[in-house]
This record gives sequence, C-alpha cells and structure tokens, in this order.
Amino acid sequence: MCYNRPMSKIAAGTEIESYCTKCKLILAHTVVSMDGAKPKRVKCNTCDGEHNYRPKKPATKTTAAKKGKTTRGASKKSRQSWEDTMKEAADKPHKKYSMSGSFSEGDWIEHDTFGLGCVQSFTAPNKITVRFADSTRMLVCNYS
Repeated sequence: MCYNRPMSKIAAGTEIESYCTKCKLILAHTVVSMDGAKPKRVKCNTCDGEHNYRPKKPATKTTAAKKGKTTRGASKKSRQSWEDTMKEAADKPHKKYSMSGSFSEGDWIEHDTFGLGCVQSFTAPNKITVRFADSTRMLVCNYS
C-alpha cells in the first residue's frame, strides 16, 4: 500500500496515490516522470494506464450541482480503498455474470473467473466495462 510522503521524497519509480482516469478511483500509482519536485506522469498499478498525476478526483460542476454536495464529500468517497469498497458491496445485491445477462452502470456482478466487480460503463449494444480487484475488463452482455 502506498502512503502519502513529503514531496521531497517522491522520485521516479516510487509509489504514490493518484486519481486514475481509467479506473475512476484514487489508487496506487508508480511515478513515471517528475516536474521538479512534483510528480508529472504516473502509471496505475491496477490497470497499467499512464496519465498525468492527479492528487485528487477532479470535481465536475454538473455532478456537484445535481447531487447538491460539495466536492469535499465527493472526494472522500473516491478515496476509499478497493477493500473498503468491497466491504460495502457485500451488503448490496450481486448479479451472477452471464453473456446473456443485462447489466447497467453501478451493478455489482459475480464472475466465475474474475470474482466480484462493479460495472463502470455500458457500451451499446452489448458490452460492459467492469472493475475487478486486480483489473478492469470489458465483457459481453445482452448476447442471445
């Protein structure tokens, strides 16, 4: 697990928490390049995606306005570890994954090989992107 370090001890190759633009979570990343004493580019240790360093989840004006919440409340939720997210998911209903099943964003699914995952997005007509503990995968759904 990575820990918040003083900026002077961060260097290329060290671990740091960053918002992953692919996983849409604050996760452990490896610093790829630096801009002076600050991380510039990072690589996600979960999905291997490389992107600019983001210390927190970017706030969207429409999301905050719709929910009537401040960005502080939204970022607290996004900083949950995958283990904490899984503990919360244990109380929620899970659907057994099958290629013929119908799923939507936010659904929790149980996959025979990959385990428990959360549907991140739906791509018409028949694909879903699912975030599992060790990876993010695209799966087929609504297949007859």
